[in-house]
Amino acid sequence: MDVVYGMCVQWLLRCVLFLESLPFLQSKDVTMVIGEVGGAVTIPCTSDLCENHLVFMYVQRPGSNGNNPRFINGYHTNKRLYPKEYTNRTHVDPRQRTMKLWSILPSDEGLYECHIQYQTKKKQENIQLNVTANYSIPIVTVACDNVSCLVTCSSDSGYPRRDIEWSPNPPLNQSHWRVVNSSDVTDPVSMLFSVFSSISVNCSSGPRLNLSCAVGGALSQEHTVCWPQTGSPDVYVTSAVVAGAVALLCFLLAGLFVFKERKAQTARVDQDGEEAARPAERVQLTCRNLDS
Repeated sequence: MDVVYGMCVQWLLRCVLFLESLPFLQSKDVTMVIGEVGGAVTIPCTSDLCENHLVFMYVQRPGSNGNNPRFINGYHTNKRLYPKEYTNRTHVDPRQRTMKLWSILPSDEGLYECHIQYQTKKKQENIQLNVTANYSIPIVTVACDNVSCLVTCSSDSGYPRRDIEWSPNPPLNQSHWRVVNSSDVTDPVSMLFSVFSSISVNCSSGPRLNLSCAVGGALSQEHTVCWPQTGSPDVYVTSAVVAGAVALLCFLLAGLFVFKERKAQTARVDQDGEEAARPAERVQLTCRNLDS
């Protein structure tokens, strides 16, 4: 009997501890929402709209170590609230228990606390706002010599910070290319990121290579960065120069041939004219002799 009694006491204690921990567990549940820089997002303070007797709803952001929270906006049945920093960027809907935030900035990212007071109970909801901004289409520059190519990829106006990813086509072994530089710059006003990456590609491996880069979902066009050694850019330039010189020489020779041919035709025409005139001169001489 004592054993059964002891087991019941332990079970009851566990139930009490579990019930006491429910508010703590509930406060740790976080609803995730995503907003884009410059856009708008709705902060849902609760999904339970059955309770009609709302006294107040405050939306705030906790400070460091949970101290000095910053009031964002809210609603109170008996008084009007005046948010300072977010007056022109937020609107609270007490019926839907939501707060709309627009003109989103990277600094808006973080945890939001909704404190809701009903006549019979109090509730807290935590919402995590993640801010994003699309990166621009990456710009690729290529500088090659007979041995290697230095390829640079850059993209800006993105958030959060992303790493640039390279995609060689056909795939290259890591020993054939290496990252030379990778950096980022943050705009002090917009807090958006510009990212850069440069790689060196060993072109002695043989076939022509196409490269593209991507950052945060934005993909660049493919760029040719290596040619076969038998057809390097210098060889192509030399071949083009030689082909041009040969074409020019052929043109000059053709012109010279046409000129000589026309000159020969002119000479033949003159010679035929002289030969046609000689019989006429003989006839005139004969007629003069007869007259005399």
